[in-house]
Amino acid sequence: MSRLLKKTGLSILAAALIKLLFFRFDEFLNVDLIFITVILAILWEGNLWIDTQLNRRYSWLTNPKKRILYQIIACTIYTANTLFFAMYLIHQVKFGDGELINPKMREIFIPSLFLAFAVLAATIGIQFFRYWKQSLIDVEKYKTESAVAQLQNLKNQLNPHFLFNNLSVLSSLVYKSQDKAVEFITELSKVYRYILDNKNSEVVPLRDEISFINHYIYLLKIRFDDSLIFTLKIDENKNDFYLPPMCLQMFVENTIQHNEASIVNPLRVSIYTYADTLVIENTVLPRSDVMESSKTGIQNIESRYSYFTDKKVEIINNGKNFKVALPLGIN
Repeated sequence: MSRLLKKTGLSILAAALIKLLFFRFDEFLNVDLIFITVILAILWEGNLWIDTQLNRRYSWLTNPKKRILYQIIACTIYTANTLFFAMYLIHQVKFGDGELINPKMREIFIPSLFLAFAVLAATIGIQFFRYWKQSLIDVEKYKTESAVAQLQNLKNQLNPHFLFNNLSVLSSLVYKSQDKAVEFITELSKVYRYILDNKNSEVVPLRDEISFINHYIYLLKIRFDDSLIFTLKIDENKNDFYLPPMCLQMFVENTIQHNEASIVNPLRVSIYTYADTLVIENTVLPRSDVMESSKTGIQNIESRYSYFTDKKVEIINNGKNFKVALPLGIN
């Protein structure tokens, strides 16, 4: 209601200004003022509708040139036609002489159009500045969240438990097979190299992430043996698509932390591409000693995804299978 009153008040003020500029003072309060107010309200709502439609198709941030061009064209055509037919209608109501273009129309049409352009230019400038200011805020917010997420990822990989478990495996391998121990060290170094190389990366190619997860799976297989069964099926056409680094590893790690794994009842994990997503799916075998998840890692990944795609991370848990679909960026 307050918005309607505000628009009505502004339309009346603008109509009064136009009336003072282009009509005789002694006719100030006649029916022309009502006509002009209605015309201004129609122009306002029409241009607002055009602006709303353009907002859905052309963002000020991603397509500023197209947005300005299309808004100028659409608003000019709408405003000019509305003014012309409104002025013609007013003249016919008052005089009914059938003239398509009358002297009064010639006098006020161009100034009225320029006045409408001035308002349009001010509106475009205000909108562009508002979106530009919001984009700066979003960039700073992203930098902060990205830094937190990257730090969290690094902590997850370099935490004492991860290092301790792999050193324990390595110490046993040294006594059993030196060749196997050397191979284990090589794979471990590749895991850490990938983490350090990509700790500041926003996105990485899928092929790099899959290469990394293969090294990571190698370490898990040495540690868990046949208690873990991994299946990878990646469409080669998707290798050049992008995703945030170490997303895949985080979900694999969560799978290990929240599920039982034994030779009798192995934990099965499938990693595959489907349409434009990377899917991680595992059987649900809940551990009795696992603590309730804070879901901080998932929230970090969802937040990182929101900055380079509108597609959402999908998580499905039907009690038997747990599935995560990670959107893949445009190649």
